[in-house]
Amino acid sequence: MTVAPPSIASRVDVLGVPVTRLSFEQLLRRLDEALQAERERPDYYTYVNAYCATLAARESPYRASVSRADVVYADGIGVVWAARLLGGPCPERINVGPVELGRIVDLCAERGASVFLLGGAPGIADEVARRLVAERPGLRIAGVHHGYFAPEEEAAVVREINGSGAALLIVGLGPPKQELWVSQHLGALQVRATWCMGGLLDQVAGAVAYPPEWVRRSHVQWLYRLAVEPRRLWRRYLLGIPEFIGRVVHQRLRPERQV
Repeated sequence: MTVAPPSIASRVDVLGVPVTRLSFEQLLRRLDEALQAERERPDYYTYVNAYCATLAARESPYRASVSRADVVYADGIGVVWAARLLGGPCPERINVGPVELGRIVDLCAERGASVFLLGGAPGIADEVARRLVAERPGLRIAGVHHGYFAPEEEAAVVREINGSGAALLIVGLGPPKQELWVSQHLGALQVRATWCMGGLLDQVAGAVAYPPEWVRRSHVQWLYRLAVEPRRLWRRYLLGIPEFIGRVVHQRLRPERQV
């Protein structure tokens, strides 16, 4: 069965990024179809939040690599609001955390589809694999690899992934590196789907604190992260959010791009 890409009508341009209007349940169904489909290349999923959208507006290589994705979902509430302002209803914000990752790998276990974890410092992906398998013995982790590899090692990493027989490749290199890497190697990867998940592996492994549920429900994860890592993130949020709002307002008043 071949899975058709999202239709033009299902997307809205947010600062040059084609944001797909869908729910997490719809995205899971798409993954389920991809895991059982034969396609010329893997399905490619990634996300965009206010920081990513602003970065894409500034950096054309990153914007191009994100735009190659079959699904670009709204990870931040700011992108949900922007999508609604610029092009139509966006069902919900999709923030893939440990609970959502559990549902993703549960689906893989049900389908007999193995998973490869790529990203994090040495030992992070191994710990995530250990925790996931401990919670669901039916899950098969085909392989793991840390995210600290040199450019000359990339071909060997791709060969390792392909040789593992994995159906789903989870990439946790962080934006923009993860999208640039996936876009560059998409044609060579022999998996059914690849999913960029940012720093989620670090969170699942316990290396980085994960926001409490009330923070997620209140859509203030950015404030939580700023409080936890003010030195590293103050510029991203205190300067980046106003820039994102300004760019969205400018696009609304002077629409120049159409997806």
